[in-house]
Amino acid sequence: MNNSFYNDFAARFAAGTLTSLVESFNSQVGNRGFNSVRAAHDNALIDELVRRGIDVSVVFDGTTISFAHYVELDNNSLVIKK
Repeated sequence: MNNSFYNDFAARFAAGTLTSLVESFNSQVGNRGFNSVRAAHDNALIDELVRRGIDVSVVFDGTTISFAHYVELDNNSLVIKK
């Protein structure tokens, strides 16, 4: 992964609101494309959510991030949006 891309995304996410982080996550739902920039984006996003104390276990198992479902924030946890 390109650290420059990761660092750029990490800085952007650190400055964002929780709402904007959830929106960033949801913008990737259904996107099947994958490259090093997307990997940097996805990892920086999950890392920022975790850094803020958000439970991301519904979409991240420690290795793989799932963008199969839209999520919302509920009591410091990401939950599948109904």
